[in-house]
Amino acid sequence: MLLQTVFQEAEEAYRKRTERSREAHAAAQKVMPGGDTRTIAFFKPYPLTVSRGSGPRIYDADGCEYLDFLNNYTAMIHGHAHPFILEKVQAAITLGTGYAAAIAEQRELAEILCGRIPGMDQVRFCNSGTEATMFALRAARAYTGRPAVIKMEGGYHGTHDAVEFSIAPGAERDSRQPGWTPIPDTKGVPESVARDVYVAPFNDPAAVEEILRQKGEEVAAILVEPVMGVAGVIPPLPGYLAELRRLADQYGVLLVFDEVQTLRLDLGGAQRKFGVTPDLTAIGKIIGGGFPVGAFGGRAEIMAQFDPNQSGCLSQSGTFNGNRATMAAGIASMTLLDERAIARLDLLGERLEAGMRAAIGRYAVPASVNRIGSMLNLHFTERPPVDYASTHSPYKELSKLVHLELLNRGVFTAPRGMWNLSTVMEETDIDQAVDAFADVMAKVSRHL
Repeated sequence: MLLQTVFQEAEEAYRKRTERSREAHAAAQKVMPGGDTRTIAFFKPYPLTVSRGSGPRIYDADGCEYLDFLNNYTAMIHGHAHPFILEKVQAAITLGTGYAAAIAEQRELAEILCGRIPGMDQVRFCNSGTEATMFALRAARAYTGRPAVIKMEGGYHGTHDAVEFSIAPGAERDSRQPGWTPIPDTKGVPESVARDVYVAPFNDPAAVEEILRQKGEEVAAILVEPVMGVAGVIPPLPGYLAELRRLADQYGVLLVFDEVQTLRLDLGGAQRKFGVTPDLTAIGKIIGGGFPVGAFGGRAEIMAQFDPNQSGCLSQSGTFNGNRATMAAGIASMTLLDERAIARLDLLGERLEAGMRAAIGRYAVPASVNRIGSMLNLHFTERPPVDYASTHSPYKELSKLVHLELLNRGVFTAPRGMWNLSTVMEETDIDQAVDAFADVMAKVSRHL
């Protein structure tokens, strides 16, 4: 009952400071279901309406300022309206924005990506991470001649039908079903799709091997985020990714890394950081410099299936694939994201984690922090989770309270507890966020 009161107080404070966001949301409800066009950006009582962003900060319709530790769910690695990116985009779009033809910028960004990412001999562009994983799986099925995919419980790979399973299946499973049975996460996904999806816990290679023993002749690919994102920035245990590589080779299936978020962890992504090379990689977010983007690539012999010089090639198209604005912004973004920038992000991430852990300990809150590089997640578990099941806690809903309380203190994070950093942040920004977080932890502890 006490916590319910705290929720109400936080919500009321939020309403008072965001009246124009409330009005904008009410107007949007007349023309968009729920006043929303992106489910993940919605939160109660209503989402912010943002008027502008600059550097590490965003500003809402009421003029309130927020340090942005969400960064459009990791996409804005260089913050908002970065002058170098804007300069390159403004110059590019004076030449036109889209043609049904090749442009030099596509090749230039492709060369950068293939030069950095160990598992990417060749690459093709699309417009979202959803498309990237969709086409990577299509390539895997075509190459192996098999229909099925193994994904991890809690793993998020976009919104196409083949991956809308067991993202947030709840704490309990029907004991009458095999452990690998996929659980749909949304209505509208045909039951027939589930026949070709098997689910294993993250960080549990034995579960993957059991599926391969029994269903290996059906399986085209093992699909995994090297670090789980939506599930809570859960890193791989030592040897886990290498074991998936071994199992893929042993059973003749392809290993597919979803690096849409984790590419920021190293110049060559998580695969370079952990020293495990997949057969195919899906990427997005930071490679577009703030513009819509996705890409997938891998071994040359697999990607050759998309070569239109061949009869019976795989078709992959899209009106805005490789558009000039995105390519120009992507080249600029990758230019800025060098080894020094990533090392600096890691140090800022360490500083933020240390401050958050100190506040949790000071106020004896039953919480933990998962961090890798510049990505963090607050969990209301006493130990950092190692898979989706271990994220469950009777205090899990407190993440939503912390989100609102941080908003009321000028810090923008994800309702699920995720934080990530941008290269334009300074130590003072981290310290400001830690002070706000400590204030929230003090308030939470008084009402537990």
